[in-house]
This record gives sequence, structure tokens and C-alpha cells, in this order.
Amino acid sequence: MASSALAQASATTSATASVTVFQPITVAKTSDLQFGRVIRPSTGNTTIYTVAASTGAATASGGDGIFSGSTTPTRAVFTVNGEGGQAFNIVSDATVVNGGVTINLVKSAATGALDGTIGSAGTATFGVGGNVTLTDSSPTGVKSGSFNVTVTYQ
Repeated sequence: MASSALAQASATTSATASVTVFQPITVAKTSDLQFGRVIRPSTGNTTIYTVAASTGAATASGGDGIFSGSTTPTRAVFTVNGEGGQAFNIVSDATVVNGGVTINLVKSAATGALDGTIGSAGTATFGVGGNVTLTDSSPTGVKSGSFNVTVTYQ
């Protein structure tokens, strides 16, 4: 005669609980975006002034507008602090509009993308450049405005 099998009334196993804790990510402005002093075109031609996000190099194309004066064009530069080796995303406003002049913003990390990686020392930098399009009817005077930049861990 076969013996009957006994069924277990309970069973136990274990699992692991874990968490990875990062230091907060922060971003601070190192310098502002500056196009310098520019001359609008004397005719209806469109002139585009550009400050490169990756290098800060300034260029003008079309018309007779040029960069001039004692103000040196520069890109905006930001420093990110956080957990070393971690990737982050960059989000910023797309434009700044003031007095009929629009500044289109262009973001760049060290990789030339819209994101970057925090270095092993816990810091990274990225730039924001942009372009301004002017015609002979563009209003004169100082045109400025602020824009927001947000960084988040990926």
C-alpha cells in the first residue's frame, strides 16, 4: 500500500529590498547670453546674428549688420552639480521676446546634445546660445529678457 503524500501548509522565501540614493541635482548660471552691440540692416535685408551654444563664437550673416562695440558676445554657461557619472536632461525656454525682437535659444551640452553626463567629480557644464533675426524695421534699443533652464536626472 502506498503512503499518502503530505501537503505543505505554508512556504517561505526571501527577497532583497534596495534603494540607490543620489545627491540632489543643481544648476547655476556662470554667465549670461550676450549678443553684444549689433547694427540692424539699412535696407530690408534680414540679418541673422548667432552665438554658438557650444563655443560662444559669434557670427552675422546677410545685410550690413555687424557685431561691434566693447561688449563681447558670449554664450550663457551653466554648471550642473550632482551624482558623478549620471546622465541628465536639459530643458529651457525656446525664445526670449522683448520690444519686438525675438531671441531664439539653442541648448548644447559638452556632447552637443540636449543632455549631458555629470563628470566623476560631480560637475558638468553646458551652454545656451541663440540667434536674433533683424530687418531694417527692427526697433532699436536694449532688448533683453530672462529665460529658465531646468536639469533633471535621466
